[in-house]
Parts: sequence; C-alpha cells; structure tokens
Amino acid sequence: MTIHFPYLISGDQITVYVNGVPKSADRSHPNFDALLDMSRNGGFTSDKVDEILNLIDIRHQFESDLSGLKQYGRVRVGFDAIYFNDQPVRSYLADRMLDFLRDGHDVGPWARFMDKLYDNPSKTAVDELFLWLEKANMPITPDGNFLAYKKVKDDYSSYHLDPNGNPVYNRVGDVVEMPRNQVDDNRNRTCSTGLHFCSWHYLPHYYGNQGRVVILEINPADVVSIPSDYDNAKGRAWRYVVKGEIPEKDARFAFSDVKLYDGDYAEFGN
Repeated sequence: MTIHFPYLISGDQITVYVNGVPKSADRSHPNFDALLDMSRNGGFTSDKVDEILNLIDIRHQFESDLSGLKQYGRVRVGFDAIYFNDQPVRSYLADRMLDFLRDGHDVGPWARFMDKLYDNPSKTAVDELFLWLEKANMPITPDGNFLAYKKVKDDYSSYHLDPNGNPVYNRVGDVVEMPRNQVDDNRNRTCSTGLHFCSWHYLPHYYGNQGRVVILEINPADVVSIPSDYDNAKGRAWRYVVKGEIPEKDARFAFSDVKLYDGDYAEFGN
C-alpha cells in the first residue's frame, strides 16, 4: 500500500516526514525547487522514498549512487574526504571540492583538475593555482584544464619575438610551448621568462595598445609560477593551447587602460 508522507512548507523551508523522520531543505538547497514540484505533483509517497531521500539528503544520493567513492584517475572522492593515490588530501582545493559536493554539484572537473595538477613538479604551483583560479574567476573545463586570456597583435603574433628573433603566433588551434626549464619558477621575479596568461580583469594592464584577445586552455601540470605582482592576476606556463578569440566588440575593454610598457611582457612568448 502506498503511503503519503506528511510535509510542511513554511517560508523558505520544506520538511518531509519520511517514515516519521523529519527531512528538511531550505531555499539554498540545490534540490529545493524539485521538492516543491514533487509536492505539487502527487506529493511524497512511500513508492518514491529513494527519490525523496536522494533529493533532500545529498549524502544519501552520493552514497547510494557511488557506493561512497568515485574514481577520477588517481583521485577518489568521498563525501567526507578526497584521496590521491589512496592518501587523504588536506588542501584548500580538497576542502572546496567537498563544499561543492555537499552543495550537490558534480565535482568531476575539479577532481580531474587535481589529478593533472599533481603531475606538476612545482610545489608552489600545486599550492597556489586553484587559489588563483578562484580569485581570478577563471573556469575549469570538464576534462580538468582551465581557461585564461592573452593579448596578441592583429596578426596573432605575440608582442615580442622569441630568443631566435622569430614571431610567436597564437592562432586558434595553435599549441604554443617552450622548454619548461627556461620558464622562471620564482614568483617573486615578476619580470621574467615564460609564456604568460592572465585573468579577464588584468587584460587592460597587458602590454600592447591594439590587437586581439585570445582564450587559452592550460593543463594545470604546465603552469610554472604565479607572479606576486598585480594582485596575482597573471601566470607563467611552458605550454598552452589557443582555444578561441574574444569578439572585437567585447575585447575593447582590454585596451581601455593600457600601459605603454610592462616589463613582464618583454620576454619570449608574449
């Protein structure tokens, strides 16, 4: 026999009494609207008990769907801990992943990002890159890379030549790289060698008063350092892929407050 579970909607909170046990969700809950829809369409019944618990209790959904853990390469995600090579990870990135998970988000992109990040030989990059992404408001791609920006000339070449005097092109689809051991890994040397990338809000400070803005996709393992100036808004890598270009009308922002010279962009790859 199907039983209808009683429920109460009060202000911004809904409480369902599942077999007599109150289960609550407020408007900040990621499934709040779905619960309201269920209340309007047949209510909360015993034949939907797993669906109800999955909607209300993120832990129940995680444990029932994933048997408590899910593997992303060398990263395993549990509801209360993140593991890399079967060792618990204690870091800001791990803590944020657990926050995302408890809010009902898919943490797959962040787990894949962590898996790649731990291939980076630079401890500083491992420790600081995710902090940079959050502060710079830059997205992580589904496969665990991240996006950033770069200004180039109208012909897609960098503003400066490489050490051999050749232009460095950044056309959509290009893979741009240089030897990693030639990229300065000292974040306190803000004017130094490397392939530079930056956040959206840094673009007006980027060297060059005309040109184009391209979108880069960067493997976190390929980041070498995050220079400490300009509020940590830029970085140096040894390789990236040019994935797209910002339309001209949207790129005008990048040329609105250009400096005549920024020493950090007087080296190879920029």
